[in-house]
Amino acid sequence: MVCGLLFASEIEFTKLDTLYILQTTDIHGNIFAYDYFLDEPAQRGLAKIHTRIKEYRRKYETVLVDCGDMIQGTPLTYYYNRIDTVSAHPMIEAMNIMEYDAFTVGNHEIEQGTDVYNRCRNQSDFPWLSANSTLENDSTYFQPYIIIERNNLKIGILGLTTPAIPMWLDDSLYPGIKWQDMIETASKYVKILRPQVDILIGTFHSGFDETDGAEKTKLMGLPTDNASGLVAIQVPGFDLIFGGHSHNELPMKKSISVDENSPLQLISGSWGRKLGVAEIITASNADSSWIIQKSVWLEDIKEIQTSEEFIDLQSIYHQAVLDYIRKEIGTSKDTLSSAKSRLQDSALMQLINQAQLDFTDADISFAACFNTNVNIEPGPIKVKDIYKLYPYENYLYVVSMTGQQIKDFLEYSSRYYYWENGKLQTNQNIKGYNFDMAEGISYSIDYTKKSGDRIGNILLSDSASRLDLNKKYKVAMNSYRASGGGGHLPAAGAQENEVLFKSNLEMRNILAEYIMKIGFIENIVDSNWKIIIPQ
Repeated sequence: MVCGLLFASEIEFTKLDTLYILQTTDIHGNIFAYDYFLDEPAQRGLAKIHTRIKEYRRKYETVLVDCGDMIQGTPLTYYYNRIDTVSAHPMIEAMNIMEYDAFTVGNHEIEQGTDVYNRCRNQSDFPWLSANSTLENDSTYFQPYIIIERNNLKIGILGLTTPAIPMWLDDSLYPGIKWQDMIETASKYVKILRPQVDILIGTFHSGFDETDGAEKTKLMGLPTDNASGLVAIQVPGFDLIFGGHSHNELPMKKSISVDENSPLQLISGSWGRKLGVAEIITASNADSSWIIQKSVWLEDIKEIQTSEEFIDLQSIYHQAVLDYIRKEIGTSKDTLSSAKSRLQDSALMQLINQAQLDFTDADISFAACFNTNVNIEPGPIKVKDIYKLYPYENYLYVVSMTGQQIKDFLEYSSRYYYWENGKLQTNQNIKGYNFDMAEGISYSIDYTKKSGDRIGNILLSDSASRLDLNKKYKVAMNSYRASGGGGHLPAAGAQENEVLFKSNLEMRNILAEYIMKIGFIENIVDSNWKIIIPQ
């Protein structure tokens, strides 16, 4: 049994061992060194990471874990989640080849629905972990932990998933599952695991900054979204805590510890750009073993070559995806750009909102610009262009809202900017995809006024009459927003409002069908909303 962190000189030992625990997270479908959005090679992905992992395994004992959001995020994952559902899933094939020891479930696994994530789980040669995915009988839907052995040491791996999933996803995607508080769940399982293991690792699909998303989860009465750091502070017993979900990188430089009461923290970014590495050096004698040092760092894999196994895998799965993303669905008469879509109305944002209105009988539509780097040139519009414009697997909902709630929704959204020092500034605490724009009404956002009183001149587009604050309207929005994502509906007092419609098609399909229906798009904008700033 490991006795705790000590310098080797304090106790006589007969053997030193080095164990490497390797982490990936938020791969989001980046299996091959290829960017399916740009349709060109890229310097990232599991194909490169695998080469580096094999180098470690040739010399040392290793453990390999992932902290979630693996099976969503690129046209490749969409194709094998939704279109070809017969073939073995390439992401799981890749993970099996890499011999992962454990995988913690992320919110984007759940987003794919039970058919997809259970198909992937059944194909996996490794356990899917989530100790806080509880059912009514207090059991867990996913396995809570695993204990494995390396270097004659027992290693416990506890998986936790962000409990903020109800803020983004409809409960039909996780029937019967309740997502419990991470701190409470970690406390429960540390008591179970710590007496059984020599090394305890937390693999969490959750970031380390508890303030990120805190306002929104509080509005909805949910536990903390990014609670990995809180677990590290409040739940003693972990040697290492690996995070995910937030896509940031930690540590920025190599971190070394000989403090047994302070778990080292690591999160290896996203999209397979980095490999997270934890090194644990243990000493042992005839009676016991003990950790004498632990270190964590990140390794850039940009210059690493693709592994041979992944070259073979790519030959099986790659071409079908290329054929899919290169399919033509319409024509663009003009150059269309999203660069200024969060500052003024644009043809691309108008396209999304008009597609939502066309597909439903809604009066008003809300949508956000997800990517300010979209450029569609004159000529054929292809499926890959829709992915650049709309990268998420959202569905389309229609929610009943009063005029006052619509105004309050837009007031909340307007917090993305503020006026200071003679400039329109971006609120760094708010993601750009939480700045919504409307169609079906015209309005202004006046940043000379205080927050909560900025939205004015709201007129219905079809009649030019004023929005009736007491009347109910049918409002189209994506499933993320309708489930409370971003906090807009809770802030507007509309979280419990009636959902009038849920689409069976995902938003990308709705956009593609709309473009095929109208045949072409062009750079014509109705400029139904504008930002007012001091002159």
